[in-house]
Amino acid sequence: MHRREAKAAVISPVIAVLLIAGLANSAYAAQINVSLIPEFDKAVGSFTGVKFVQLRYEPGSALADLFAGRTERFEFSIKGTNASKLSELIVAANQALLGVQSPAQITSANLTYSGVLRGEPDKLSLTYNVEFITKFSGFKLDRNATDNIPMDINWRGFMINGPIFVDSSEHGRVNVNQPIGLLEATFPEFADKLVSSEAREIMAEPILDFSEIGAMPMERWHSLFDPTFSQASTGGILKGEDIGRAKVMSVYSLGECSIREGCPPPKEGDAAASIDGAPVQVHISTPQPNSQIEIAGFTSIEKAGAYEIIRVKMVDRGGFPIPPFTIQVLLVLGGMMGAIAFFVLLKTRK
Repeated sequence: MHRREAKAAVISPVIAVLLIAGLANSAYAAQINVSLIPEFDKAVGSFTGVKFVQLRYEPGSALADLFAGRTERFEFSIKGTNASKLSELIVAANQALLGVQSPAQITSANLTYSGVLRGEPDKLSLTYNVEFITKFSGFKLDRNATDNIPMDINWRGFMINGPIFVDSSEHGRVNVNQPIGLLEATFPEFADKLVSSEAREIMAEPILDFSEIGAMPMERWHSLFDPTFSQASTGGILKGEDIGRAKVMSVYSLGECSIREGCPPPKEGDAAASIDGAPVQVHISTPQPNSQIEIAGFTSIEKAGAYEIIRVKMVDRGGFPIPPFTIQVLLVLGGMMGAIAFFVLLKTRK
């Protein structure tokens, strides 16, 4: 009897580690990964814009001669301590937050830009990854509340329009918010021709666009209560931070496939252009929405007119006991597997 209990005690932590590691990997790839402490009206978040662009041209054409075999990796980082270099981006982001009816405002930020260009005999592939790490506040809707705190959640859906230039010590002034920015920095003559063609709209799409994430109602996100705080700061966001009186971390995630919601689709677009009389097919894609939001406290979702807000309590959620985090995950997975089994049985009976 004791041996069986000891074995179960060993297996449970192993399962917990595996499950939490899986969730951590998902969060690592998130377009939004934000941790909020409503009690102190303090938040830190990573907002990552990811896009892929492919330009197809005829083998042996002038564009093939220009790009075939070429690989360019264009990367730089700007720390928030040098705020003047990010001032235009921070101002634009705060205006975008107001545009989605959010009172949240960014106080400081870091930026990491990565653009990769790979040329082949018949196509040019462009990959963009722009990580905007911010500290923000103002989402606490009742500044005097110490419990049962209403908080804004509209900030998750902001979109920054237009070109945004930052000053990089390595590469000078760079447009980090549009796909054309990478080509302007590496092949400026070709970039001028591209923006003068039918592909100009695609090449001007904003990279820092989280509107699809904001359009997904919070009630359709997956949620868990984590009393162990093991999911807090999956990316080190809350490391060393005081989370106040909260007894649990509420974790909301978006991007997993489910029976109810299916799989969120990627966003794609196409354009046919002509460069110096030669045809070019342009394809752009944005990965499916994938996000994680961590909130210190017990949370519930409420409607405020046309908007959603989150209500946060520090101690309890109505007197119900909190199941262990591992058990919560197993119950969710068990429910999903049960639903799958039901559909399989239903199909076999037809």
